[in-house]
Amino acid sequence: MEIKKVDGNLTLLGVDYIGDKSIEDGVLDYIQDKDPYKIGIAICETRFETLEGDGNWKDKPLLPTYKKGEIGPLIYQTFVDSINENLRRFKNIEPESHIAQLVPFIDRLDIDVEFIDRDITLTLGRAYQNMTVIEKIKMIRYLKSTMLSFSGRKKSESVDEIKYHDDLVEGVLGKLEKFAPSVVRKARKERKEYMAKKLYEFSKKGKVIAVIPKSKIYDIFKEVNRLKMEERFKGESSSIKSLEKIGKKVYSKVIRYASSAFFIFLAIYLFLFSDVLNIWRAWLYWFIAVGGMSALGSALVKGHPLSIIISFLLAPFMSLTLHGPGWIAGYVELKVRNPTISDIKSLTASKNASEFLSNNIIKVFLVGTFSNIFTWIGLFIVLPLLIRFAG
Repeated sequence: MEIKKVDGNLTLLGVDYIGDKSIEDGVLDYIQDKDPYKIGIAICETRFETLEGDGNWKDKPLLPTYKKGEIGPLIYQTFVDSINENLRRFKNIEPESHIAQLVPFIDRLDIDVEFIDRDITLTLGRAYQNMTVIEKIKMIRYLKSTMLSFSGRKKSESVDEIKYHDDLVEGVLGKLEKFAPSVVRKARKERKEYMAKKLYEFSKKGKVIAVIPKSKIYDIFKEVNRLKMEERFKGESSSIKSLEKIGKKVYSKVIRYASSAFFIFLAIYLFLFSDVLNIWRAWLYWFIAVGGMSALGSALVKGHPLSIIISFLLAPFMSLTLHGPGWIAGYVELKVRNPTISDIKSLTASKNASEFLSNNIIKVFLVGTFSNIFTWIGLFIVLPLLIRFAG
């Protein structure tokens, strides 16, 4: 354990978050002696919840941010759990489990615990967003080798270098750095800023002790002092909110708005300049082509009958909006199947394609994706007919 005092209200305790399994006594003795009002632990709530502990954690439902079609958090959560499982299985390492076990001990001391690290799904999501197309392909290949490979050798190789770090997230970023160095530098900088901002704000209210990886002590110490200087000269330090969201690329927004605007314009044109019979024909073709193809997409991946029906009924309407109809069908699949953390565990342990494809999480992902893809296929099938009616 390494100790570094930032000031009278903030102390950093550096420990090994991956390899050291015997830190509890030293850390707890120090915490009990100093009696702080808050303890900051450098993991995020997502990672804490997926670490094995007491209670029915395996039965906890997974509710990803699905309303906008953002399935990324679920993918990244599955990825992180795969990393943990591969470290346990092939390297005999229980990463961060000993850190999570500190929480109930600290609770008994009647001290508040705060998870100060940014959500791993957010860190990976922002990194992916900032990558080039080639870098994204390479990242997907790495995710595949970690999560989806049925080869023990590939799964073992996916975590070969992580075991040499004292921080799980840093180990993952180290793997990504090989093909996206500039993106990883930014991710590291943001993560350091995020933890420092949280600790600095907490320390204004009383004595805080932060239990962080040893490798982060100097960076956090330096960043907190920078925040102090910034507040001294500007009157306030920069907000943490900008680090808590994933924006959209300009071109992705243009594509979404342009495609929707085109089909809406075409529908209005038909209404104003075509006869009633043509309008009804166009609508019938639209409904059958778009709704039928969307339902076909859900059916091909063996979605629940309710998801298939929803795909058929909503696709003709949702295709005129900025939200993909597939995500509604996927949400229905999510509610029907109600995947839990245990589904993540079984997914990462899949031994063949059949086990993998039957997993509840994969079913949700496939229904949402295929329903969206086939909706767009339906749109382009019916487009020539609509243009003919308009002419």
